[in-house]
Amino acid sequence: MGLGAGEQTYTQDGNDLFLPNLYMTYKKDRFALFTGIFMAGGGATANYPTGSITTEMIGLQVLTAAQGAYGAYDKQHLKASSFYLTTTLGGSFAVNDKISFAIAGRYLDATNKTEAGLTLTQSPLTLPDAAMVLKTNETASGFGGVFSMMIQASPRTRFTARYETAVKMEFETDQQTDDFGMTTDGSTTRRDLPSVFAAGIAFAATPTVMLYGDFNYYAQTSANWDKSTPLTEEKNYGDLAGDAIGINIASTIQSRKFLVSVGGGYTDFQYSDRNGYFTKAGAFETAPDDNFNINTGMSYMATSNITLTLGYMHTFYNDQTTKALLVQPLDVDVKTSNSLDAIAIGVDLKF
Repeated sequence: MGLGAGEQTYTQDGNDLFLPNLYMTYKKDRFALFTGIFMAGGGATANYPTGSITTEMIGLQVLTAAQGAYGAYDKQHLKASSFYLTTTLGGSFAVNDKISFAIAGRYLDATNKTEAGLTLTQSPLTLPDAAMVLKTNETASGFGGVFSMMIQASPRTRFTARYETAVKMEFETDQQTDDFGMTTDGSTTRRDLPSVFAAGIAFAATPTVMLYGDFNYYAQTSANWDKSTPLTEEKNYGDLAGDAIGINIASTIQSRKFLVSVGGGYTDFQYSDRNGYFTKAGAFETAPDDNFNINTGMSYMATSNITLTLGYMHTFYNDQTTKALLVQPLDVDVKTSNSLDAIAIGVDLKF
């Protein structure tokens, strides 16, 4: 099996996504304190039980290094996860009935796990099949800040703005097993969380109908994502990715005990060199591309102190074709197709 053998298809066996969120707020007069725990990035496990384009590229490199001792490889597999657990603590102050400010600090604790492997077979020297495994954990932590403000421009219109600072994330590799010689135990790589600027508006169309819109700008080109390969002149992967933009709109209709919402959004990845960015390990598996999402949800006020919430989102990704530069001089196109479904369940408690 190999990239030169014709078209291959790899299917991700599910994408387990778990994003716990917990928030607490205390308010007194014009002041409020708040804290929370949530996922600022990752939150998913990708499983390719029959391998992926990445294991194919690794297999080709291993066959080349074997210098004819083996003729093929099979039993490919890849499983990877990423979790950026974030803890936030902050406060807000209402200058008056129309203007308020908030500031918060956040601590990120991130873990990336990778387990991959394949088996070398068909040895012309009658060597036994050789199973090869890669298993690593990468961990990093960092601090950042969030600054926001709200302006009640009129009784029916509210504006908000938020700035999140970049967070330096230097991942250290814990090499458990590496039969491929791809990693170094104790080595470090950078994958900073980029700064974000966001602005939003809320408008009360009627006493029971609210309209919302927001804009998010992710400054990825200013983040340190380490150097790319010599194939792309060892540029910062953030420069290859370009910045990204997210735009969302929504509306809610509220009755005495029920609130129903519906909305949608669009994310634009402004790649400066998409093929070059996809030389980064894991890019083909996560397939970061332009996408649309539709959302709907409902809240029910069970009591004056308890509100239950249920939400659903479906995301449509554009199908893409990317050159696998790492297998040059072979000319290989990789076609990716992706979609996402998410369900959210929440409980609000007032004391």
